[in-house]
Amino acid sequence: MGLKTNALFNNFLTSGLKLADAETLRKTRVLNMFELVFVIVAPLLGLFYLSIGAFLLFYISIIAGLCGLGVMLVLRLTKNLTLSSNFAVFILWALFIIIRWKSGGMSPEGLILLSWVWNAALILLAIFLTGYMWGTIWACLVFMESGLSVTLFRTGHQFINLIPPEISPIYSLGFYLTGLLAILLFAFLFEKERDDARTREQEKSRMLADSRRYMENIFERLPVPTFVLDISHRVVEWNRACHELTGIAPQDILGKPVWEGFSLDEEGSMADKLLDNPDVLYEKYSESIISMTDSGSFSVDALLPKLKGGVQASIRAAPILDEDGRVKGAIQIIHDVQEGDEGPNAGPEPVISSIDNSWYPVFRVDSKGRIAAWNKACERSFGYPESQALGKSALSLVSKAYRPKFRDTILRVLKGESFKGLEWKYGTSKGKPVYMIVRVQPGPAPSGEVEECIVINTDITALKVRLKNAGRRSMESEEKLKKLTESYNLLTKNIASIIRKKKKED
Repeated sequence: MGLKTNALFNNFLTSGLKLADAETLRKTRVLNMFELVFVIVAPLLGLFYLSIGAFLLFYISIIAGLCGLGVMLVLRLTKNLTLSSNFAVFILWALFIIIRWKSGGMSPEGLILLSWVWNAALILLAIFLTGYMWGTIWACLVFMESGLSVTLFRTGHQFINLIPPEISPIYSLGFYLTGLLAILLFAFLFEKERDDARTREQEKSRMLADSRRYMENIFERLPVPTFVLDISHRVVEWNRACHELTGIAPQDILGKPVWEGFSLDEEGSMADKLLDNPDVLYEKYSESIISMTDSGSFSVDALLPKLKGGVQASIRAAPILDEDGRVKGAIQIIHDVQEGDEGPNAGPEPVISSIDNSWYPVFRVDSKGRIAAWNKACERSFGYPESQALGKSALSLVSKAYRPKFRDTILRVLKGESFKGLEWKYGTSKGKPVYMIVRVQPGPAPSGEVEECIVINTDITALKVRLKNAGRRSMESEEKLKKLTESYNLLTKNIASIIRKKKKED
C-alpha cells in the first residue's frame, strides 16, 4: 500500500512525465510542489481577509487558489513546462498586484516597502522555472508595475487600504518576513541546482574517464595487431600485439608515422591511403578487396613487402569520424599473417574451409549448380534465410544479363580454374539489385576431385550508385556546357553582325 501511495504521489509531482530529462523532471516537481502549497495557502489567506472584512481580497485569494489547480491540470495535459510555469508566475504576480494596491502597498506617508519584497521572490521563481529569458521578461514587467505605482502615487492617486490600521504594521511585517523566507528558499534551490550540476559534471567526467580506460584496456588486449592514426598520419594508439609483431614499443612509435613494415608500398599503410584518398584503395586493390562498407571501411588481402621479408595478410582499415562526420583519423587491423613467399603469383589462393563465421557473403555451388552452403553474411546481403537458399539454383540469384557469364564461370571453376575480380549483379529477396566483386575458386572434395565451387562476394552497391550518380552529373554538366557553348557562339555571331552593320553605316 505504501509503495502504491508513493508511486501515485511521484506521478502527481512529475505530471506523468516519464521520458523527460532530469532537469525537466526536477523543475516539474518544484512547480507542482509550489502549486500544491499555493492551493493550500491561498484559501487560508482568503479566510484571513474575510475575517477582517476585506471581501475583495477574499474572493481574489479563492480565485487564485482555483487557478493554481488549473496550472497543475494544464501541466499534466500539455506536458509543457514553460507554458505552465509562466501561467503560475502570472497568477502570483496578479495576486500580489491586487493585494498591494488594496492593502497598503501605497499610503499617504509614502511607499510601504515591506510588501514589495515579494517582487524579488517572484523574479527568482520565474528565473528558476522558466529560465533566464522569461525571467528577464517578468523582471521587466515587475519594474514597469513598480514605476507605474510610483507615478500614480506622485500624481496624487488615492490607494485604498482594506487592512484595519490597528493590524496594518503586523500584517506588513508578516508579509515582509514570509517574503524573506521565500527568497531564502529560492537561494537554497539555486545553490542545490548548482551543486547538482557540478555533481553531474563530475559523474560524467568520471564515466568518460572510466569508459576511456576500459576502451584502452580492450584495445591493448586485442589479440590482433591494431594501431590508430590521427589526421596528420601520426600514430596515436599502438597495442601490445603490434609490439609483439614488430618489436617496437608504444613509447617509441607514438606521435610518429607508421612503421614501414606495415606499408603496402612507398605511399604508406592502408590507413594512410584511407586518410589521403579512399578511392585509390578501390582502384588499386579491387581484386584483393574482401569487403567494403558504406561507412568507409575496407578489408583486403595484400602483401606487406617489408614485414619479415614479405608476408601476405588480411588488412582491415576504417575511418574515425567526429560528430559532424568529418574524418579525424583511421584505425587498421592486421590479421591472418602468412609468413613466407606469398607474393601475388605464389600459387593458387588457399581454399576457405569454413564460411559460417566470415564477415563477407560466401556461398558454395555444387556440380548441379545448386547452393550447397550459405552463411549469415549472405542472409544479410541477399535477404534469403539459409532454409530458403539451400538447394536453390544459384543462377536464379544473378540478374539475367549476367547469367551466361555466371554459368560459364561456374563450369570452368568446376574443372579446376579460379577467377577473381569479376563483377556480378545479383537480386535480393525484395527485388533490389546488389553489385558484387566476386572471387570464385574450386572447393575440392577429400578425394581431390572438384565437386563444388566457392563464391566469395564483396558488396560494391554503394560505390556503383555513387559512380552512376557521378556519371549522371557528368552528363548533365556536359549538356549544360554544350548549351552554353551554343549560346556563346550565337552571341558571338550576333555581336559580329552588329559590328559589321555598324561599320557599313559609318
